[in-house]
Amino acid sequence: MPASTVACLAVVVLSVTAGTALARSSATPPPPGPGELKTIAAPPRTTAFANQRIYFVMPDRYANGDPTNDRGGKSGSRSQTGFDPADTGYFHGGDYKGLTGTCDDPVKGLARVKALGFTALWVTPPVVQKTVQADSAGYHGYWGLDFTTVDPHLGTEADFAAFVECAHHLGLKVYLDVVVNHTADVITPAGGGYVGPEDIPYRDCHGKAFDPADFAGTKTFPCLTAASMPRAPVLLDADRHAKKPAWLNDVRRYHNRGDIDFGSCNETCFEQGDFFGLDDFFTEQPVVVKGLAEMYGNWIKRYKVDGFRVDTAKHVDRAFFRSWVPKIRAIAREAGIPDFEIFGEVFVTDAVELSSFTRDRAIPNLLDFPLQDAVVRYSGGTAGAKGIAARLDDDDYFLTPSGVMPTPGTFAGNHDIGRVGRLVKDQSGASGTELVRRVNLAHSVLYLLRGAPIVLYGDEFGIVGAGGDKEARQDLFPTAVKTWRTEERVGSPPIGTGSSFDVVGNPVGAHLAELAAVRAANPALATGPAVVRIASQGTLVLSRFDPLTGRELLVGLNASRDPVTVSVVTDSPGVAWEGLLGAPALAAAGGKTVRLHLPALSASVWRAGGDIGARTLGKVTLRVGADDLTALTRATVSVTGGRPASVTVAVRRAGARSWTRLATDPSPPYRAFLDPKRYPRGATVYLVAIARGFDGATSLSPVVATVARR
Repeated sequence: MPASTVACLAVVVLSVTAGTALARSSATPPPPGPGELKTIAAPPRTTAFANQRIYFVMPDRYANGDPTNDRGGKSGSRSQTGFDPADTGYFHGGDYKGLTGTCDDPVKGLARVKALGFTALWVTPPVVQKTVQADSAGYHGYWGLDFTTVDPHLGTEADFAAFVECAHHLGLKVYLDVVVNHTADVITPAGGGYVGPEDIPYRDCHGKAFDPADFAGTKTFPCLTAASMPRAPVLLDADRHAKKPAWLNDVRRYHNRGDIDFGSCNETCFEQGDFFGLDDFFTEQPVVVKGLAEMYGNWIKRYKVDGFRVDTAKHVDRAFFRSWVPKIRAIAREAGIPDFEIFGEVFVTDAVELSSFTRDRAIPNLLDFPLQDAVVRYSGGTAGAKGIAARLDDDDYFLTPSGVMPTPGTFAGNHDIGRVGRLVKDQSGASGTELVRRVNLAHSVLYLLRGAPIVLYGDEFGIVGAGGDKEARQDLFPTAVKTWRTEERVGSPPIGTGSSFDVVGNPVGAHLAELAAVRAANPALATGPAVVRIASQGTLVLSRFDPLTGRELLVGLNASRDPVTVSVVTDSPGVAWEGLLGAPALAAAGGKTVRLHLPALSASVWRAGGDIGARTLGKVTLRVGADDLTALTRATVSVTGGRPASVTVAVRRAGARSWTRLATDPSPPYRAFLDPKRYPRGATVYLVAIARGFDGATSLSPVVATVARR
């Protein structure tokens, strides 16, 4: 028997008890040929988003460049104007003129943001708001009424255009916050709170019940009447034409099921209920998808913004993004923006659950809430490094056949859950110098791992805040909120009646600039494969690789109060290591092992003085079985010999003529996940693994067959 046949049989595993049957078949297709390999096993790609460092800002709280627009052109009390700079829930006067400054102003303008090392800005929605709802104003931008123009509290269309133009002049991208789930609360659902389809189904204009999910993502939808909605929509006469564009005033374009009950909500409730009373778009309707694409596409056409952050992305139907994203990207390409980015907010802290919003719902990228939780606990000293290492391993669940690496937006705090200083302090109880070092450690984790790090405006001045939401949205200009004047700051005294822009030398801002410089000079920190070397208690050490040069970097993080010395195995034997951040150079030593000294509460980076050299890839082994966390089929790959630059798993259904990529994984553990629901029950599916070296050479596993089980 030929040796190749023996090897092939050796890797076939029977796993019937795990729910996946594997078998050797006489009809097993040959592995991909040279032509297919060139495409299937191509190096993984990253988008421009992977290299961004993002400054997230609420223009109303940044700087007041034009006091004449503070009241939005209205007069009267704060209930009419929305303006009360002494109340945390009202407009305070910041605007686009203040955010832009003179463009090159190194103290207040966008040039200051550039100097801190940021490459992009994410700004809250600029659209016209319902000025006041209940006991708060729409300073934050999430209560849109007129989506065609700029809210007058923030300035004019010319002011917004000047802001984007200045940002682009400085080389900064602009990511616009958009809301596809809801508008301001204008419609009142009659009859009470949320009612589900199990109690009152949707009925078309002929009285026939239907499920909207059956039509989501299609070009047709049943006819509707307002009277047949689950909750009859009630509008005041003054509000019948309150929204723009005009289609937004049609009450049939909303779900009309009543307010979400967060204590007992299921998936349908989250998608069809009103989020805190806000009018919930009926996104299953193709006319709504088209309208939302045209509405937001106009902002791309007019201002050439570079991407969207999508608010409340969890709350739209599961088919929405598969229809909406291609429409938006087509508009962006026509506007000359080929790398238009879209990243969504899905407030889920379980990485595997979060991955379903990429795999099943096609949201291109997501905010990384699972890593946020791990980073705060790690830097706050209440959890070890294993949580971060586990989150990196879970990246495999986000891989798709596109070969484009998912790039989450990473963060340690935000405007909803609270600032990083507050969250780290709550974990650690630290103050003074220790709090500075822990906050800097949290930012170090973001900048030295994969993803696009996002920093909330004002964190560079050490603002701590008292909590989330309104208590994390401080003014940078002199504030009239008395409690904000006396709040603790990281690395600086309370601001009093002064301006944050007058604070010089805050250690948090200085560290952010230092991290940005190291990341900018070493692209592998943003886009390179990662190998976790040590994840034990407060010690996290990992290697990052530059796939173009084969150069290795070592990242060492220590979240404990004591220094640590560790021995680390690398892939760069016998080379000296240049200290790039927080550490001296390391002399060349024999073998692959280096000893690292990691100071307490610190981050360090070294770069190898040579590449990892030519490595011959050895045996590639593919094992297939049921995943223990999901209903997916897991393909796990191991490679002997040299370290691969990436591993691709290809798939071919029985009877198909060609192989296609299932996923490409640049970092161990090398895994890909097959969704059995995408195949007929009992269908035979073939898998093969291809390891690709840094020199472009490839090595293949034998082909393995699996039967799709649901």
